[in-house]
Amino acid sequence: MKPDDEDKGFLREYPSLALPYRLTASTLKAMQKKIYALIVLSVFYLALSAIGAQAQTYSVDGMIGQVNGRAIYTNDVFDEQLSETLAQWGRELSLSEFRKRATERIVVRLNGMVTDALIYGEAQRDLSDQERQGLAVAMTKQREQLLREYGQGSAAVAEAELQRRTGMGLDETLERWRQALVVQRYMRQKLRPMVNVTRRDIKRYYQDHFNEFNRPASRSVRVIQVESEEDVQYISDLLAGGTPFTEAAADQRNKFRPDQGGLMGDMAGKQLFADEQVNQATLKLEAGEYVGPLTVGNRQWFVAVEKINEAEGRSLMQVQTEIQNLLFEQQLREQTQRYREELFEKGSYNSIEQMAQTLVEIAEDRYARTETQ
Repeated sequence: MKPDDEDKGFLREYPSLALPYRLTASTLKAMQKKIYALIVLSVFYLALSAIGAQAQTYSVDGMIGQVNGRAIYTNDVFDEQLSETLAQWGRELSLSEFRKRATERIVVRLNGMVTDALIYGEAQRDLSDQERQGLAVAMTKQREQLLREYGQGSAAVAEAELQRRTGMGLDETLERWRQALVVQRYMRQKLRPMVNVTRRDIKRYYQDHFNEFNRPASRSVRVIQVESEEDVQYISDLLAGGTPFTEAAADQRNKFRPDQGGLMGDMAGKQLFADEQVNQATLKLEAGEYVGPLTVGNRQWFVAVEKINEAEGRSLMQVQTEIQNLLFEQQLREQTQRYREELFEKGSYNSIEQMAQTLVEIAEDRYARTETQ
């Protein structure tokens, strides 16, 4: 078969293609088209892969849910403290244990964030026009304060310094400050009036916790118990030579809590031990003194009084303010918890379990070891 004029022109342009394989120009053209098609298809798939990678990056760093229309972003959940904790667990724990602990911690974090967002939504709606104006003035002053503190008056310097120190820019720092201010104002106005600590409440608490406010005298006591004569002599020599009782009691020859230095704890009253010999000998000791050896059954005891705590008594009149503050905070926490439960029931937000599942997968990818590592 002889090449036609068109083939001859092509072969003159690419002579090396025809000779080795004795191919016609038309065949070579067909092959060329296929090669071009493969190149275009490869470029297309590479573009798709790049788009997929970008989409995956967005899902990792993007929004994972919303509360009353306000977005919750992945990096808001993984704040500096949580990220450090997850990174440490990722280095130390197996994948299954990491997943378990990360799930628990992320659910707690999400619950707090959803609650805060729900409260913030209510607090925003509760602001009067006058309060909004006052808040705007406060925001301006706070911005000026941040510029002075972090940027010496420069917004760009403050932005960079805040990012370095806190991981948040100037605008985000201001918004967090605004949210905290609005929520505090709302909680103070809504919940504090619902708390009522009565005189009867204070008196009842004092009576129920009488011993906390009227502590009897007590002694901090340590004990060494040994069995053999050799061990008795060894401990006696240690103590006679000036070794502190706590150090001698930590010796493994001691049969009574050597890992705690023989600590019995604070003991009150006149009946410290069942054995009367040991009890009476201990009651006679001053702080820093010891006695022993004393025979109790098949063991020899050494007993030391580390310190003597004097009796402390405070009347209801002396502690009523302390109790009132304690009960106020307790009731406020209870009211806050009830209010949060109500918000959860009527609020609009994505499922915490679903958000947590997504975040745990992201946490595994970011921080956890693989099983083959």
